[in-house]
Amino acid sequence: MQRTSRNPGICSVVMLAFLAGTAAAPAAPPQPQAEQYSSRDGWKPLFNGNNLAGWKYRNPDAKKVWVVCDDVRRDPSDPGKLLPVGSGGSPAAALLCGDDGRGSDIMTDEAFGDYQLHLEFTVPKGSNSGVYNRGLFEIQIFDSYGVPKLAFHDCGALYERAIPSENHARPPGQWQSYDITMTGKKLSLIWNGKPVYKDMDVRYGETDREAYERLNQENAGKPEALRVKLRREHGKYIGYFGEGGTRSSLDGPDRPGPILLQGDHGPVAYRNLYIRRIDQ
Repeated sequence: MQRTSRNPGICSVVMLAFLAGTAAAPAAPPQPQAEQYSSRDGWKPLFNGNNLAGWKYRNPDAKKVWVVCDDVRRDPSDPGKLLPVGSGGSPAAALLCGDDGRGSDIMTDEAFGDYQLHLEFTVPKGSNSGVYNRGLFEIQIFDSYGVPKLAFHDCGALYERAIPSENHARPPGQWQSYDITMTGKKLSLIWNGKPVYKDMDVRYGETDREAYERLNQENAGKPEALRVKLRREHGKYIGYFGEGGTRSSLDGPDRPGPILLQGDHGPVAYRNLYIRRIDQ
């Protein structure tokens, strides 16, 4: 067998290239840091990682699509679906609205008034969900990655009432986070670590023409407290949305209510759901 002489210079170049490639390799996604939501600081988990204890179906007769798993991955044969990984049981387990995502909303048994809420979510391509605060005020969850100008139905919107000034959406299949604060009529949102709304009064805002016309038509069948008082001004549709919730919310005026996760518009997964009550 013929021996090949080793060239130290070439070996050095190869080693440097290897190290450079290693340094440039993308970092693994950060793991959930649940320890920062300690019960010592008043935080309470809303999901036990094992089952739906503490939650109930909004529509008990709907198809059962919610499952517990360790994590989720995008379906390689269908970019619009998520597949479960593992069977759950850990503090970082995921709650998946799987299959086609056309089941029932779920909501906590417990009602909340003023609070801080942390949750993480992921959606596949084109999917749609939402977090209803007090069962009333929906912060939209949507695949809005790459959208140059967000609209009233995009991710981070207070549905049909307010739009984020910047798009912080991550690609489909990546985990994202919401940090929501509700105090009285004021809502604040931090999306993927970026402030979106600060002490915004949920009763006032702006909407699009379609919602403006629909809401005004619906006034006739509503009690006074739930009627909108919207106007067109300089091409915008603005004003007072009443004491009730956003579209498809629970009925009635604002009051303490559940955390509601939309589960009838498409696949979505949640993890690290923690809440902390705020004393007034």
